[in-house]
Amino acid sequence: MLLIDAGNTRSKFAWWDQTTDSIEIMGAISHQSWLNDLSQPLKELLLEVVSKEQIQQEQQAIGCSVAAVQVMDTLNSSLDELGIKVAWQKTQSQQAGVVNGYTKHPERLGSDRWMALLGCHEHVKKNALIIDAGTALTIDWLNSNGQHLGGWIVPGRQLMLNALGQGTANLKGITVDDIERDGLAAGENTFDGIAQGTEAALTGAIAQAIQLSARYFSDQPFEVVVTGGDGEHLMRTLSGKYHRYDDLLFKGLRLCADNLNS
Repeated sequence: MLLIDAGNTRSKFAWWDQTTDSIEIMGAISHQSWLNDLSQPLKELLLEVVSKEQIQQEQQAIGCSVAAVQVMDTLNSSLDELGIKVAWQKTQSQQAGVVNGYTKHPERLGSDRWMALLGCHEHVKKNALIIDAGTALTIDWLNSNGQHLGGWIVPGRQLMLNALGQGTANLKGITVDDIERDGLAAGENTFDGIAQGTEAALTGAIAQAIQLSARYFSDQPFEVVVTGGDGEHLMRTLSGKYHRYDDLLFKGLRLCADNLNS
């Protein structure tokens, strides 16, 4: 079954082999690649990620989305052309043993965060601080009983760079690739200063979250779980013991797919 994570800046795709119960991450498509360049339709881009054999094998897909309406309209119509119908999942007040920490308005928790919570509870089965590094850096506390204790949302690395570019005269157009660095140190030029400052902001938020975790988990042990597209870069700067899971959100979707098939 095709699993889809339609994010803020790109859509990620994975394949759940129901026979072996394994998840294979296949790739991602940047939304700008089809919104800004109409020379290659999204249908063709999808066929570069998802093989024709997989499409012929399974016409059902499951996904979650925080993407813009324009993106979703194009994605749905392109998948429909390929004969794929998607069961888009919404955030629930409770599901698969997890209780949403947004007690007044559970639906306002992003469905991507919700799927990661479901996947973490099923796979990690411990108190967990979940760091999801994407367009935004989200931080969530989840105890071993499946109670979501709330979380934070911090601008991700590229969003911080965009904010600097919009608010200053000479820093426009800087991308993550322009300032790729490892570790923390005092910047000795403007690019390094931006790189180090951005990294310090992200890792500083995580350090504060770890410090608060003793209170939220009543001084019991917990795992720090890192996921998301920017997680690999982030882990090169973080110190301490962290557990990386590339497919946490997809594990959550796989749980929802079980319910679809039951």
